[in-house]
Amino acid sequence: MKTKVNQSGENEVELSVEVPADTVKKAYDRAVAKVRNEMTLPGFRKGRVPVNLVVQNVGVDFIRGEALEDAIPEWGDQALREAGLWDDAVGTSDLQVGPLDETQDYNFTLKVQTMPVPTLGEYKGLEVPKRAVDITDDQVSAQLAMLQERLASLQPVEDRSVQTGDFVLMDFSGALDGELIEGAQGKDQMYEIGRGQLVPGFEDEVIGLKPGEEKTFDIVFPDDYHAEDLAGKAAQFTVSVKEIKEKVVPELDDAFAADVSEFETIDELRGDVRERLQAAGDAGAEQEFKVGAVEKAVEHAGIAIPSTMIDREAHRLFHQLEERVGSQGLTMEVYLGVLQKTEEEIEEELRPQAEFVIKRQLVLEEIARAEGLEVTDEDIAEVVKSDAAALGRDHLQLLADLEKSGRREALRDEMLVAKAADFVADNAVAVPMTEAEEAAAEESADAVDPEAD
Repeated sequence: MKTKVNQSGENEVELSVEVPADTVKKAYDRAVAKVRNEMTLPGFRKGRVPVNLVVQNVGVDFIRGEALEDAIPEWGDQALREAGLWDDAVGTSDLQVGPLDETQDYNFTLKVQTMPVPTLGEYKGLEVPKRAVDITDDQVSAQLAMLQERLASLQPVEDRSVQTGDFVLMDFSGALDGELIEGAQGKDQMYEIGRGQLVPGFEDEVIGLKPGEEKTFDIVFPDDYHAEDLAGKAAQFTVSVKEIKEKVVPELDDAFAADVSEFETIDELRGDVRERLQAAGDAGAEQEFKVGAVEKAVEHAGIAIPSTMIDREAHRLFHQLEERVGSQGLTMEVYLGVLQKTEEEIEEELRPQAEFVIKRQLVLEEIARAEGLEVTDEDIAEVVKSDAAALGRDHLQLLADLEKSGRREALRDEMLVAKAADFVADNAVAVPMTEAEEAAAEESADAVDPEAD
């Protein structure tokens, strides 16, 4: 075959391919044999029909079409190899073919999108805003309050009436026009008064009742109540209070500290909570800083991503979303129905993210090449050991599984990209955030539980 390469655009070439007549004839003969193997005619066994009768029965144009359909993928792959594009091709398009004649050379063209190579801009010494982390007394107190809530207990109350915040054991029944309302009856039901678990206004009527007391009252359902047959209507409820319990949280004292931690005093526990919050906050700010540094390095690089690559990545991101939706017990059909969008519309919305994901990957790979960064077998072994310890598995077996699955080099590539991201962050210069940047960063920062591992 003869293959000519012509640049047709950025990251795109057009291949003009000439297939010699003898190769075309072989493709034609294979198509004849394929049709012949499936053909049955009276007087002939399957696969034994003479070639001339095969062609006569199905027609030469049909044979030529079959030959072309089977041969074009093979000829296209061979053309990519001859042009030295096999490893760099990320997609093909605009295949131009004509009718095939088994007695003549055959010509076709196709366009090939090639892997883009970034032109690096500045990626060292980048000035990147970094969020200052200053743990306040209120944050420490909030974490201690969460610990108090975990150890809170419910204690019976007999010498007073229901107050907001109490847990009340009750029987109740609701009726509309003298008919019981389905689902509006309950026995021995416990509710926290003031939490808004019941119909608006119901809890207010319970406040002030004592154990053993009963009360009948009217409640008007809200106009936007979820049950349309009750919305805006007045119903009569009867409630009987059986028991009142109040939530008692432990005091923040040394006994509390000894009970929930390895510390003997509340001051020691408070200090430990502050240290944990500070460490978690610093880690979060450092991660944000790294992300910002990499984003800036990507912005400074010059690179155009072929639409084929963006389409493929957007499709992958869509399926990642599908998995997340499924893990929450939903189907994509329901999810898309709620959003009132189609799969195609979601993928279109994912295209900017897909383009950035590809750019980030390619820019970091180019930075790794420029800086001579490497991931050694020893580096991989250390990561596998760490993963094996977390999984409770033998690290040698895990390494063997990695090799067997063909994931070893993929892991090396992932680690190299991560190393390049670390390089960019390590060589970036942290600058103070503006007040607006600080507020936005704090708003997006995840809440941290110091008790989490």
